[in-house]
Amino acid sequence: MMKQVCFNNRGETVFGYAHLPAGSAPAPALILCHGFTGACHEGSRLYVDFAKEASAHGFYVLRFDFIGSGSSEADFAENTHLSGWVSDLLAAVTFVQNQPEVDPERIGMLGISFGGGTVLTAGIDERIKAVAAWAPVVNGEEVFRGIFTDEKWDALEKGTVKRIDHQYEGAYFSVTDQFVKDIRAINIAGNVCNYRNTALLLAQGASDAFINPERTKELAESVSFPVEFHLIEGEEHSFMVHESENIDMTVSFFERVFKL
Repeated sequence: MMKQVCFNNRGETVFGYAHLPAGSAPAPALILCHGFTGACHEGSRLYVDFAKEASAHGFYVLRFDFIGSGSSEADFAENTHLSGWVSDLLAAVTFVQNQPEVDPERIGMLGISFGGGTVLTAGIDERIKAVAAWAPVVNGEEVFRGIFTDEKWDALEKGTVKRIDHQYEGAYFSVTDQFVKDIRAINIAGNVCNYRNTALLLAQGASDAFINPERTKELAESVSFPVEFHLIEGEEHSFMVHESENIDMTVSFFERVFKL
């Protein structure tokens, strides 16, 4: 069963969909975080497929649109930056914990690309027991200089402009200098190294044209606790080349963590 839900954060309304679990409550919950310029269904309904599979395995699943994205309210440029997305995600955690179908002590998160960087950053919150990141942004400057161009990145960083308009791979978008400020200020890898009791899965496509696979591997090797790392041959940034296998692998990870 799926139902539309909403909650408030940053003075705006966040919209999403909850997939209710098969089986008896209370269930562990998974929160899905889309990528930059994405929405809660992700490409070709990747997250819809994931949510259906996970809910069939006994998970409550929330997929939502970050503020400024998809169906959620407000301007994309003014609200799309790492600190804002982390704030939205933690508000989603609070929302999920208050649902009658959910065991508030068993919360996990999955993110892809910039959403992957977001879940890795938010995972330091003690309420989060498991994090899975697909093709995560770890070195944000490296990734987004490649997308924005050096000229536009430098203009935002130096304060020459406060906002840029850009087109990349068929997507039209704008961002503000806050996006660059957050990338410079927030150490995603450093946050992950400070996890205490959070299970971690990192998955990376070997054929990803946007994220250097070495960055994800380096993160996996840098932490002092066990991490499940998968380098997936032939997989691209979309995580749709081997979609079924990626979903099964990740649902199985959460099943092991939450003992389903």
